[in-house]
Amino acid sequence: MSQAETATADKSSTDRGGRIIWIAGWALAAAILIAHYAVAALNQDFSEPDNAMRLVRVRDFLAGQGWFDSVEHRLNPPDGTPMHWARWIDAVLAAPIALLTPPLGQHGAEIATAFAWPLGLLAVFMMLTVRISGEIGAGDGLRREAQVTGAIVAALAFPAIDKFSPGSFDHHNVELVLCLVAMLGMMRMRETPRAGVMSGVALAVAVATAAEAAPVVGAALLIAGLLWLVQPRAYAGGLAGLGAGLGAGSVVMFLLLVPAMEWARPVCDAMSTPFLAFGLAGGAVAVALGVGAPQLLTSTLARRMGLAAVLGAVALAVLAALSPECAGGGYSAMTVDMERLWMSQISESRSLAVLTKDDPGMMLGLAGAAFAGLVAAAFYLRKRWRHAEGWIVLGFLLLAWAVLAWQIRGATFATAFAIPFGAWAVAKARRDYRAKASTIRLLAFAGVAASSAAAAWASAGGVLKDALTPKQAMASYESRETNSKACMTAEAFKPLNSTPQGVVLNQFVLGPNVLLWTQHSVLAGPYHRDVAGTMTMIDALRSSPEQARGVITASVADYVLVCPALPETGFYARNAKDGVEPSKTLSAKLSRGEHPDWLEPVVLENTPLKLYRVIR
Repeated sequence: MSQAETATADKSSTDRGGRIIWIAGWALAAAILIAHYAVAALNQDFSEPDNAMRLVRVRDFLAGQGWFDSVEHRLNPPDGTPMHWARWIDAVLAAPIALLTPPLGQHGAEIATAFAWPLGLLAVFMMLTVRISGEIGAGDGLRREAQVTGAIVAALAFPAIDKFSPGSFDHHNVELVLCLVAMLGMMRMRETPRAGVMSGVALAVAVATAAEAAPVVGAALLIAGLLWLVQPRAYAGGLAGLGAGLGAGSVVMFLLLVPAMEWARPVCDAMSTPFLAFGLAGGAVAVALGVGAPQLLTSTLARRMGLAAVLGAVALAVLAALSPECAGGGYSAMTVDMERLWMSQISESRSLAVLTKDDPGMMLGLAGAAFAGLVAAAFYLRKRWRHAEGWIVLGFLLLAWAVLAWQIRGATFATAFAIPFGAWAVAKARRDYRAKASTIRLLAFAGVAASSAAAAWASAGGVLKDALTPKQAMASYESRETNSKACMTAEAFKPLNSTPQGVVLNQFVLGPNVLLWTQHSVLAGPYHRDVAGTMTMIDALRSSPEQARGVITASVADYVLVCPALPETGFYARNAKDGVEPSKTLSAKLSRGEHPDWLEPVVLENTPLKLYRVIR
């Protein structure tokens, strides 16, 4: 056998081995998720409102709503609320539901898709994670070992892996997969510059899917630019490919998602002209640095730094001049009251510092594995600081940590991006123990393995929470949590169909499920664009019944809907309006079963929800 044939055979064997590893890892992760979430998915119980709202949009699309019609017409009628979610995911979900409806019925088709979609994405996630872990381990001769440990660590990475649980229709799992595609492409673009194109396209699709991916695009451009600064010949082609993919991908997604009549309107929280400009400007700078600049301007490190600084500054200045209203991000249009009274109730918007103070046990579960990944990265790069693959993964991890420090929703990405370093650390500790067995090395291996598993941190967080919380308070918390979850089951909402169709003034977390399981419309939902409807609800529930009457009767609401067990109930009482005593707010009175004479109770069977008809 020739040398070339031997190399081909070895590569084929390596690919086959890696394929077996990620499939086994996917099977393990899928089994864990199915065991934990299958019953809820079969019952279509969406404790996460965004999953319910995505299915609402899919049903609307299947019912004939236009591709470019982003308005959820039953959210704050009569005008409705334009949603900032990308339509392409609705279409991808609608396709299997439409195909499976004839043999299974729509209900069966939705359930089948609720399993196939997230678990299919999970397979891609595991494949990418195993490959990236293998790249990290390859420098120490641990490619196969790092792939195996990467698959196991990923299967236990619950702040990330649960985004792929059955019933997960939201876009965060798609975003995570696209980020890993971009990461892997950047790791390979030195040997294969075309891999840079793959990264750029993935980043363009990510930011078109959710504007929150914009910092990832910026970080990727910065990482690729730094690699080009240090090794221009090695990374010029990859940097240019990334820029070309980002620019071209942005154009395609813009044309796909934005109607021509909206091209001139700046939108800061969804695909629009500002994000097209962002992709084109970033892509143009990357292409110019990679292949477009004269050699005279790139011949030394200082000149490359100067050129990159000038082009970057020009690009930022152009973007600022074109879309100054987007400088504050997608939430910049929110009112102060909306931020104080609505945003503060979104648990994922809390900072890591606030969470550490309020719930250190939860902080361990969300950030422990991500922190262990940073520590492992430091050890990895101590000896391999000249190699790019570690810096690329670290760049993504540091960005996720910055988001995590700002809002704990970043834990999903920080945990996922820490997996390759954790996998390498476990593989190395295992090899060290096998090379020279000792009690100390065994303990070191066990400690590294445990610290790399997010599930272990979650368990430690649970123990810490039990230790810090008095038993009576813990029992009260667990009871409230159980009762709160009962408010979000499909069966809780179906009795509402016994009442005439109307508009419901509702606690905002209930909104998506009302839309999904009834024909009613709602005023409030957990979406920042629904300022008018949500603030009408908040003003009413935190007011006295006399004040609330004017607010509600001036609205289009036919009903008032609350679930006393929800945290929203107490929040509105604690944040009473205009000096009203908390116990005398409408929210507090309804939670006790008391109601003013302008609200008529509607009898509902077998549900914790309380519905009242507005008497005008």
